[in-house]
Amino acid sequence: MHSLMKIFLLFLLSALVGCSAGNASLSETMAALKTQSTRGTTLNALPPRDEACRTQLKREISTLNVGIEASTAELAAMINRVVPKELYRGSTKTSGLTADIARTGPIAVSAAGNYLYLTIPVSLSLSYGIFKTPAVAGALKFKVSATVTSDWRMVAEVYYVGLSDLLAEELRIGPISIRPRSVVESATQPVQHILSDQLNRKLNEQFPLRAQAAKAWNAAQKPVLVDKNYNAWMAITPQEVLLYPLLAEKDRVRLSVGLKSYADLVVGPNPPARRPLPLPNLKLVGGADRTFRIALNTDLHFQDLRTIARPLLIDREIGSDGRKVVLKDLDLYGNGERLLVKVVTTGDLEGTFYLTCKPSFNAQTNVFSVEDVDFEMQTKSLLLQSADWFLHGTIRSTIKEKLNMDLTRRIVQAREVAGKAMAKVNLAEDVFLNGSIKTLRLNDVMVQKDRISIQVYAEGETAVVFH
Repeated sequence: MHSLMKIFLLFLLSALVGCSAGNASLSETMAALKTQSTRGTTLNALPPRDEACRTQLKREISTLNVGIEASTAELAAMINRVVPKELYRGSTKTSGLTADIARTGPIAVSAAGNYLYLTIPVSLSLSYGIFKTPAVAGALKFKVSATVTSDWRMVAEVYYVGLSDLLAEELRIGPISIRPRSVVESATQPVQHILSDQLNRKLNEQFPLRAQAAKAWNAAQKPVLVDKNYNAWMAITPQEVLLYPLLAEKDRVRLSVGLKSYADLVVGPNPPARRPLPLPNLKLVGGADRTFRIALNTDLHFQDLRTIARPLLIDREIGSDGRKVVLKDLDLYGNGERLLVKVVTTGDLEGTFYLTCKPSFNAQTNVFSVEDVDFEMQTKSLLLQSADWFLHGTIRSTIKEKLNMDLTRRIVQAREVAGKAMAKVNLAEDVFLNGSIKTLRLNDVMVQKDRISIQVYAEGETAVVFH
């Protein structure tokens, strides 16, 4: 009879606690039953169910610029070398009339409005049968636009835009009267062809886009040691190649090719070599983000946090409503997107309890902290039944206060290494990366089982320079 009564009381107690705890199973409820000791109430909360943690930080694309630049003086020297003295000799629109157009001096080149402007000094003589005019001085004017095809060929398009005002309005040659301006303009089409052919050939020799882009593309795929002290490597993973419109202003001509890529700063052994990707075709764009970003990843291991927090929390007395507990043990681990804090207490409440919090990093102060500290759901349900006073105590604010860590030293070190990675770095023979950091910003915080990974991006503009 005594045994039956004991079983009945245990069953009744289990049922009552089970109703209070919602849908907890009988085994869970029995495991969390309170007992009375000489020191106080004993409660042991069940650990929360494991949730999968993320395994990869976010990644952001960067654009690494390959700049090609020339002055109009350099272009003029090139053009003068390739454009012949004799520009045109042949028939005109007037039957029986022929024209002879020859270059008489250096071609002047200027740049404005994304066009090159050519002024070619010429002499013009006309022939009609046995009659021939003396050579007349003048100047032909053209504008040139340059584009690049997806297969890396530069194409120059030449347009006739006018003739100098040095020519007379009318000339007599033998029995006929002609307007020299209209005669010259009728001969500009073959001159345009000559200029286009010569410019296209020479521009592709002067600006070997495919060869230079391939050199930068291949160099970017090999990790580069940027700091021996930290054993830090810059690893770039190129994705595609962009071409921006040609800019021609103020006697400078600029052509910019962008390598869209991921860029990471890796501390440790040389990252393993990847299979090199072939240079893709160009993607022509009107404009894009030219910011270069280097990902700086800092791992904050929970072991380090425990080392900092334990002296501040273990054996510390926490009181509320005339009751007090002493923290005897503390553990931290990641669960899903949140951080779990396991605490063991003695005193007026003995047992094991779980709190959750959200990890946070302030990129302005470089301080890691925890936010939204609260008891985990099953722990809260258990405490509501038997130790409501503990729910409203100071343990949450105490943990929030002590689980802080200043990461300034790590961030400063990472910024220094990133600065070196953006400075003049030799990517390959005669290929250098030039740039500087402009901003530093937080990109992602990821919780893992044994650590928290913090990703900061150093941002600036960079260019690949050929020497």
